Amino acid sequence: MKRSAATLAAILCLTVGPAHADDLDATPNIAGLWTFEAEVHPICSFSGQARLMPGDTPDTYGCELTARQDCPSVDVLYTVEQSCTATVEDDVLSVQSTIVNFLEGEPSEAYLPDHFQLVIKDASTMDGILIGSGAYPAIWRRAEGAIS
Repeated sequence: MKRSAATLAAILCLTVGPAHADDLDATPNIAGLWTFEAEVHPICSFSGQARLMPGDTPDTYGCELTARQDCPSVDVLYTVEQSCTATVEDDVLSVQSTIVNFLEGEPSEAYLPDHFQLVIKDASTMDGILIGSGAYPAIWRRAEGAIS
């Protein structure tokens, strides 16, 4: 049975798939600037920004973040600069932080580093939990126009 070149090309595409099929399962590029929020307590707000920078291997990132916890009814305000490392396994980003500096609020051993476990939804959204003095729902969103 004789087939045309177009028919053979169509069959090849159906059996092999598109050339970029492997890209569909790849982790999106998450390097860049992010904003985040967490639900830490009904009387407090918790938010901040983070920068993820590509590391030495494809699934590692250097990072830095600044978190702000504001509890006006109990007169507590912290803005804390932190360095961090982040790793990706499957579709989960794990962020491990170290406090660098208290920008606002008196330094306190009661303020623990802000760690995160986040599911990478796409290149602009990750959600999961903030782990500090407890575990709290958190969401990270890509800062406008910020991909590096």
